[in-house]
Amino acid sequence: MFGNDCGRMKRLRGRGLPTPLRAVSAIALTLLATSSGCRKIEPRPRPRPSASAPLPTARSICAGGGGTVTDARFASWFPQTSGGYCVDPNADQRVFGGQAPLPLADAAELLALESAKLERLGLVEVIALTYVEDKDDPSRVAASVLRFGSPEGAYGFFGERIADAAEAGHPAFHPLAAGADAALGDTTALVVRAATVLRLDFTSRGLAPERQSAAAVPVLTGLAQAIAERLPGEAKLPPAARLLPERGRRALSRRFDALDLLDFDGVGPGALATYDDGAVHFRLALFVKQDADAAEDVLHTLRKLEGSRKLKNAPYDATRVVELEPKTGAGKEWVFGHKGVFVGGASLDAPPRAAPRGAPPERDAAILRMKRLLDGLHGAGPW
Repeated sequence: MFGNDCGRMKRLRGRGLPTPLRAVSAIALTLLATSSGCRKIEPRPRPRPSASAPLPTARSICAGGGGTVTDARFASWFPQTSGGYCVDPNADQRVFGGQAPLPLADAAELLALESAKLERLGLVEVIALTYVEDKDDPSRVAASVLRFGSPEGAYGFFGERIADAAEAGHPAFHPLAAGADAALGDTTALVVRAATVLRLDFTSRGLAPERQSAAAVPVLTGLAQAIAERLPGEAKLPPAARLLPERGRRALSRRFDALDLLDFDGVGPGALATYDDGAVHFRLALFVKQDADAAEDVLHTLRKLEGSRKLKNAPYDATRVVELEPKTGAGKEWVFGHKGVFVGGASLDAPPRAAPRGAPPERDAAILRMKRLLDGLHGAGPW
């Protein structure tokens, strides 16, 4: 009934009315059409922003310092902020094992690790939380602290992770100055301090894969150092690892077997590392026991292994021991000797090129390296 009458008005203009009335009618219809909305309504222009108007305030994830660590036992371990990142106030914080309701098996799944091996190394508790970048499309760092029953278990875990990465060829770790020992990969960092291991993993949906490493390195370095200095215990390695010589040692080649060194059944924990000496490369191994009798027992246990025998006229009761490669079954020869609370060994790894003319036979060279190792430990301690 009250629809658009513009068309009806046009039709009325053509009807047979007297000329004077027709003119009046046309004027009336025009005024009516104008007042009834037949004219197209133009939208009002939006006001232009003033050059001096304030810009919209960016959202701050870390406003007020970001989130807090909900478990008071570990609040001092994690800084609230570090290098433009803060504890993510919107991410879950989880504790596994110990007094927490979540089982350690779930932590192994979260970290993509073997639960049985973690149990053998004496894992007690895992604390996991997230750091987030203070920007609209943030990068994140997943932080996990693994607490073990002893420094030996913690360093054993740390060394295994580095060795596994070296064997797989990824990630390529480099030394990092943090904790007692630390390593930095493309988007991962590992730090060991006393009985704890810190693991950091950087992720970013806003960065192309080839750009992530460059962005991750400074973030992981700063965060690793900030957390490591807050973790409990002394920043010292187990004695066997700490007393291995530094000269000629390959970076990140040092490791600690917290169960049985080199899988020699019954010998107990010990450390080893790889060295370069001119034309050859070799490994040194070391056990540190509570007394001389315990150290002598290690040497006797080594002599019971298949292929082992005592060497004549060699220092420190030198004993030849064969390490079997688990994948190939090939044998690698070692020479071990005993001195006080120490049992030290040197491998007979094949040289990368022919030894120089006049050089001693490889076994004689291994005996000399073993002797130098034990000689260098004179007066070492306390540990």
